[in-house]
Amino acid sequence: MRDTITITLIANTGVLVEYGDVGMLVDGIHHEPGHVFSKVCKKDLLHMRLGTDVFEHLDYLLFSHEHPDHFSPGFVERHLQFRSVQGIFLPDPAHGSPSLKFLANQIQAQAISHRILDLQPGEAAQFPLVDDLTVTAIGAPHMGPQYAAVKHHCFLLTIAGKHLLFTGDADHIPEYFVPALNGINPDVVFVNPLFYHHANGRKIINEIFRPRTVVIYHMPFAKDDTTQLSHVVERDIKRYGQNGIQPLIFSQEKQRLYLRG
Repeated sequence: MRDTITITLIANTGVLVEYGDVGMLVDGIHHEPGHVFSKVCKKDLLHMRLGTDVFEHLDYLLFSHEHPDHFSPGFVERHLQFRSVQGIFLPDPAHGSPSLKFLANQIQAQAISHRILDLQPGEAAQFPLVDDLTVTAIGAPHMGPQYAAVKHHCFLLTIAGKHLLFTGDADHIPEYFVPALNGINPDVVFVNPLFYHHANGRKIINEIFRPRTVVIYHMPFAKDDTTQLSHVVERDIKRYGQNGIQPLIFSQEKQRLYLRG
């Protein structure tokens, strides 16, 4: 239905957002080793190329940063050989790998509309896409000093008056979000377990974001949860949950959340 926003977990922070006949995939094409989180399965990568299963509408690709549990440039390049898109949001290739630079060149050669993101912390840029749909990119550095050089952006999707904020691996620093949101209180905020666990992260959720729903994503599927991260998050929700903010763990393949537009 046109007035329903459907949010489907693909893997880790890979989320498909659909409204009407428009689909936006955030951090949803990756299949590289070297981390403990769930990869997008090869079957889903194939479905994306064919437009089958939940991927009938796949119009925009958004990538917060170039880490293998969020974004595999080689798999995106492969996808585009089979199926183009209306637009792509990429971290600046100048700060990325050779694979990212090659992907950016291929996107340009194919004349695919794209946005190269290189925003400063707290800086925001709006990109209207179609009627009732705007993407706001927000510069927010990756949490952890070891990732200080990684270009990282959050995405605020505004769809028919609803605001969905995907924070990826953003650090829990209030100064990154207050100016960028400019008084907007997202209806749904997606945060990773470390953001929710840290006192500063919860303060941002409760005092700055003030959402109706907080979704904890960046979770491995049960079969991949070797560190028992799900138990830690469940414990944190019981310990720190706030009245008026509904918590939701996004950790099941093809798990869905529906919002009325």
